[in-house]
Amino acid sequence: MGGRGGKGNVNGFIDWLSKEGKGGGSPHPLDISKFSNMSLEDAERRIRNLKHEELFVFDKDGKLIEAYKGSSNSVSFPMSVLDYKGATVTHGHPKGAADFGGTFSFADVKNMLESKWAEHRATASGQGEMNYIMRKGQGAKPKAFYNQINRDYKQIERYLSDRYTKAYDDALKEGKSKQSAMHTARQMAVGYLNDYWRRTAPKFGYEFITRKKDYTYNR
Repeated sequence: MGGRGGKGNVNGFIDWLSKEGKGGGSPHPLDISKFSNMSLEDAERRIRNLKHEELFVFDKDGKLIEAYKGSSNSVSFPMSVLDYKGATVTHGHPKGAADFGGTFSFADVKNMLESKWAEHRATASGQGEMNYIMRKGQGAKPKAFYNQINRDYKQIERYLSDRYTKAYDDALKEGKSKQSAMHTARQMAVGYLNDYWRRTAPKFGYEFITRKKDYTYNR
């Protein structure tokens, strides 16, 4: 999906926040015959432990129909995947340079809003990480939601850029390493963006849910 940064510089989070497209490269399909009878839980258990992103597509009946392999910060898929009505799509957010899996990027949410999917999920790696879930409800307004985040993006980017840099600098002054300082700053940015999705999605008929990795599926 959209990239999530991890380039090792202070403003690397901007790439993670904003990268456009369907992964930024050519799709690399996985042979789903190797994943016979794989469930959503099985898929997310797998991708949580990988160092690269993978994306799994389940149809409305819960059957795995396509899967793709990506890089450490993105995974590409064909435009045709957007047309699977009622699908559940899950992809990984591997542990990156900041040791933090993160939340949905703007590109991740835009993919959901351009699609016919019922649910889009990100499975994050790292200690204490979560599943991030966007569900389409009855009366959902994807175009209005899409327009809203397009209006909000630049303001959020400017706000987080200032706060991220300050959090990073403050952590360095406290004696933290550059990697630890980046982790601290990324946590702040992710927390802010999680709150934005949680506040904004319901206004347009979507749920934004965070769940610990050990939650009971289908609940």
